[in-house]
Amino acid sequence: MHETGRAQDKDTIILHNGQMLVGKVQGASLGSISIDDYELKMQNIKLYKIKVLIIHEKFKIQTVQKNIYYSKVMPDGRDGWVIIKEDSSNSLHIPIDEIYMLISLEKQFFHRLNGNITAGLSFTKSSSIGQTNFAANVLFATKHFNYQLAASSIASIDSGNFSRDNENLQFFAAYDLSGPWFLAGMGQYQRNLELNISRRFVEMLGVGNQLFIHTNWQLLVTSGVDFTQERSVDGISSLPQVEIPVMLKFNFYQYKNPDIQINFLFTSFFSITEPGRVRYDGNTNFSWQLIRYFYLTLSPYSNFDNRPPNGSTSNFDYGLVFGLTYKF
Repeated sequence: MHETGRAQDKDTIILHNGQMLVGKVQGASLGSISIDDYELKMQNIKLYKIKVLIIHEKFKIQTVQKNIYYSKVMPDGRDGWVIIKEDSSNSLHIPIDEIYMLISLEKQFFHRLNGNITAGLSFTKSSSIGQTNFAANVLFATKHFNYQLAASSIASIDSGNFSRDNENLQFFAAYDLSGPWFLAGMGQYQRNLELNISRRFVEMLGVGNQLFIHTNWQLLVTSGVDFTQERSVDGISSLPQVEIPVMLKFNFYQYKNPDIQINFLFTSFFSITEPGRVRYDGNTNFSWQLIRYFYLTLSPYSNFDNRPPNGSTSNFDYGLVFGLTYKF
C-alpha cells in the first residue's frame, strides 16, 4: 500500500518483469529513459522493457514520427503504451518505444546533462606507434535548443618527447523549427600533425533536417556556410576560407542482447574561396555494453584534404581508437 500510494503522485516506471521504479524522470533519448529513483538513485532504463510509464510533469516530447508535444505522459491501459495529452481535445496513443526524446522543461541544469567519457589506446597513420587518447561528449537540451560539446585528443611520448598529434574540440547548437527542421551553428578547433595543421578554427551557420527517425536509428543532415582559418606546423597562416559544409549524422542503437550502439559523423567541406579544394572529416564509434554504465568502444576515424597546408607530405590521415567508456 505504501508503494502504491507513493506512486500516485510521483513519476512511475513499471517493467515487464514487475519491478517498479518511483521517483523523478529526468529525460529520454536514443531508446533509453533516466529516472532518479527513491531507493536505487539514478537509473537508465531501456524503453522496450517498460510496461507502464507515468510522468506527472510536462516534458518536451518528440516521437519517431517527428512530432513535438508539450505534455505529461499517462498510461494507455495497454502494456507498453502511453497517452500524450496536450489538452482535453488533443491526445495521442503510442507505444512507449516510439518516444524519440523527452526533455525536461524544468530549469535544472545538471538534470539535463548526459554524455560519455572515454580513455584508451589508439593507432594513427602519423606515428605508426601506439598512443593514448581521451575523449568526452556532453549533450544538453532545453525547450527549443539542443547543445553538444565534443572533445578528443590523441598524444604520444617518444624518447621522452610529448607530442599532441591530433586534437578536436567542437561545440554544436541547434534551434528547433517546425517539424523536422532546425537552425544550426558550430564552432570547432582542430589540430592534425599528419596534415601539417597546427591549428584550424571553423565557424559554421546553417540549417538541418531530421531526414529519418525510427525506433532504433536516426539520420540527420546539416548544411550552410562556414569560415575557416588555418595555421601550419611551419607557422604559416592561410587566408580565411569560405566553405560549404555538408554534415551527415547517423545514430543506431540496439539494447536487446547484445547491447550495441553505433554513431557516425561525416562532414564534407567544399571551398568557395579556393575552387576545387575538398576536404572531409569522418568519425565512427562502435560501443558494446560491458556492465551497467561502462562500454567497450572502437572508433575509426579519417581526415582528407586534397590541398593541405604547404609543407604537408600527405593529404590523408586515419586512425583507430580503442577505449573504455563511461556513459552518464
